[in-house]
Amino acid sequence: MEDTPLVTLYFIRHGETEVNRHNCVQGKRIDPPLNGRGQRQAECVGNRFQNDSVDWIVTSAARRTIETGSAIAAHHPNVPVDSFSELNELEFGDLEGRHVTAGYNDLVIKWDEQHQVDLSAPGSGGESPAACAKRAMPRIQHIVQTATDRGLKHVCIVAHSRLIQIVLAAMLDGSLQTMKAYKQKKAAINTINVRLADGPWGIAATASKINSTAHMPDSVVSRVSSAKAMVGQSKKDALTCFELDSNGVLTLRYLSASPQ
Repeated sequence: MEDTPLVTLYFIRHGETEVNRHNCVQGKRIDPPLNGRGQRQAECVGNRFQNDSVDWIVTSAARRTIETGSAIAAHHPNVPVDSFSELNELEFGDLEGRHVTAGYNDLVIKWDEQHQVDLSAPGSGGESPAACAKRAMPRIQHIVQTATDRGLKHVCIVAHSRLIQIVLAAMLDGSLQTMKAYKQKKAAINTINVRLADGPWGIAATASKINSTAHMPDSVVSRVSSAKAMVGQSKKDALTCFELDSNGVLTLRYLSASPQ
């Protein structure tokens, strides 16, 4: 299949949300909009593609990716936009809404350092990286197939940090053991050249840019990260929690400390 056309996929992480700003886990169920910084980041993403060819814009079904993708669509009003739930973030189960120091960072060590890629996030619905790849990669293959069939050469895919790590590791290395190498900053852009090929996912891929934030001024780049949260953390951090109330409204609250 070496004679099949080359397609450029731009994998883009969504902009910052208030859940991000508080260093809490979003995943699939927790679905906030972009905050002010995230909106500025999305504008920078849109401006990055303002004068470039874009043939198709794809997002997950999450609000934060749809809003980020809309910033690209604003410069390309005639380009088709589609959302696919298979590109939703890995489901973090009981960790969703909780601060990253309340179990998330420990889980990431098991995935990224110990390579336990079949280990699921705790609680009902929690996914493993392997399970996430199993649902996401067929959709990526379908996107490449569709782009090839329709002659679409430049496709923007707006998704999520862990999902992008999983997809890039699977496409570029054929293994989820390299996920850590593809950690994503908020609103980062990854440029991947792909074509249909024989193999497990039916795609051959090479990277030209990974986790690039060159399109954003330093003042717009997010200041929080799960790694930084481990430095100088307070007991209050681990008690920070976002929950959905009975009306489906996302609310920040602080859990009660367990008695000693």
